[in-house]
Amino acid sequence: MIFLGILMILLGVAFAAMGYLIAFQKRYALINHFVDDRHRGKFDDTYAKRMGLIEMLCGVVSVVFGILVLCIRSVPFTWTVFLIVLIGTAAAIAVNTLFSMKAVK
Repeated sequence: MIFLGILMILLGVAFAAMGYLIAFQKRYALINHFVDDRHRGKFDDTYAKRMGLIEMLCGVVSVVFGILVLCIRSVPFTWTVFLIVLIGTAAAIAVNTLFSMKAVK
């Protein structure tokens, strides 16, 4: 289970770094097809900023839980936390995308 703890920490650092670059450095091109979607009117800059904040928050949560997994070393706890973080991140991104989508003109 050490592997999952280290994986959670590494993924968390990657998500936090990408979220920081998107939210605060305004590197919106890091979001797949965002530039094209913005030109078509499908998404706007608030979507990208929220996406960056969601990624950064989920990254920090993943790092914290990864450290907890390394400290506790319980198999059920590890898998539960890993799945909660993974499903929670995917759900947050999906909800943001669905609520931010505009009708294409």
